[in-house]
Amino acid sequence: MLLLKMHAKQTGFTMIELMFAITVLAVLVGIGLPSMQDFVRSSRMSAAANDIVSDFNIARSEAVKRRVPITLCKTVNGTTCNTTTTAPFTRWVIFVDDANPALAQGTDGNGAIDAGEVILRDRELPDSITVTTNGVQNRAIFLPTGFPRIETANVNRFKLCDVRGNVISVGGDSAARLVNVLPTGRPSVSRSKAAITAAGGCP
Repeated sequence: MLLLKMHAKQTGFTMIELMFAITVLAVLVGIGLPSMQDFVRSSRMSAAANDIVSDFNIARSEAVKRRVPITLCKTVNGTTCNTTTTAPFTRWVIFVDDANPALAQGTDGNGAIDAGEVILRDRELPDSITVTTNGVQNRAIFLPTGFPRIETANVNRFKLCDVRGNVISVGGDSAARLVNVLPTGRPSVSRSKAAITAAGGCP
């Protein structure tokens, strides 16, 4: 019995086989990791553009439903609208721009969060995404008709970029995004490299 045990076949990996497996694994990781990073970045970029589109549509529909002005404005603290040209448009709030719909007040639809006005949504984009708008454009005030008020502060374009810049990515389109807001207040997303270049490209 002891002799049989001594001659029993040993199973497992040899050192050469193990090193070969590790080498193959390292090559596969090296090939797949950049693709995975690009996939994650593209997913974040698409989500950010969709968030802008979704919130503009929500602001429009809420204005029609409530029959009061609804404002979407840039913010840095979630409680006040930011009108500076230096702060990026990476965070915004949607609020009911009328504290008391039954009472006409001078603060109704003024684009500022006044006492008693309800904040409906507070959204912030990831730090990895850079958002560029025209410096004076910091809000959109939707009237009960569903159309935005015409004013110079109306934001009509968002340019979204990340570390990849305005380069061709998956599907043959740009890795960046351009969200255009029509005069009707309806937003649309473009991945055209030429359009993004015409809008100033990515930093």
